Amino acid sequence: MFIILSSLSIFIASHSPELEFDRGKDSRDRNWKSAENCMSKPCTLTEHGAIRVSKEVSKKYKIEIGNLHRGSYRQISLFEESTSLEQKFTERIFNKRPNRKIVNLSRLIETGNTQTIFMYGILLQYEFDEGDLIALRLIPRKSAEDVIEFYFRYHQDALKFDVDIAFVQPINYFTPNPRNEIQAALSTAALSFSVARAIDPDDENNFLAKTLWAIRFNLFLGLLARTEVANYQGDKITKDYFDGFVGAGFSFFGFLAGGYGVNLARSPRAFFPFVGIEFVHLTEFLRSLKQDTHTRWQNYLKEEVSK
Repeated sequence: MFIILSSLSIFIASHSPELEFDRGKDSRDRNWKSAENCMSKPCTLTEHGAIRVSKEVSKKYKIEIGNLHRGSYRQISLFEESTSLEQKFTERIFNKRPNRKIVNLSRLIETGNTQTIFMYGILLQYEFDEGDLIALRLIPRKSAEDVIEFYFRYHQDALKFDVDIAFVQPINYFTPNPRNEIQAALSTAALSFSVARAIDPDDENNFLAKTLWAIRFNLFLGLLARTEVANYQGDKITKDYFDGFVGAGFSFFGFLAGGYGVNLARSPRAFFPFVGIEFVHLTEFLRSLKQDTHTRWQNYLKEEVSK
């Protein structure tokens, strides 16, 4: 099968239609390149990337656009037209879904009404994850079996902001802590706001660089329960008080967090180190631990041969 695909790629390369792409940068200056090399290895498209189809191609081919997202393939053709008024009021306040007009991107290209596919426009209505695959298929109108396929991989070049729920465990070292008034702080839950930039798939990075790219900066906001020494009828007792806290730190290995925080209201305000676990990112990490599909496929083939 792989030999057949390789032979087909060689045949297609010599008969490649005019298709261009621009990787995309914030400056918006387009740098169009031939998409000929995108048939064997996916080319990278950022949120500012674009694909341009020549008018000659639209006359000879039918266009299909698809995306491999979370293990499932879906077609990308239909878009709903909407207005700012609908977005701000109708959906979000009155919880009503208007009967909008539909735009078929593939048909627009085939009829010559548009020649450029903007990644930003796709992202407005279709959900993408870092590394998702995009396939553009050109189907000849006269011989549908001679399909030509181009592949692109989505890369979010901008900073990615994320929100998670974290389990936070304070470390009982408080500064300042006059008269050793603060005895301990109990584990608590907090909102974790993080920001990071994904590693560029076109760059060659060593292990150290990959490790640094995997670190995310976090801000934490939550409730804190502190055990403090209090005066009660002339005696010293310990009592728990609730307070809010804010902290800053970093996330490692996708879900482990660490940082420094401070309580917001009660006196004395004290700084303290903490560690934590982000629940959503932990779930994603555990899901990724399953054996990779390539190894599972190789093991299956060995079992088949041994029968």
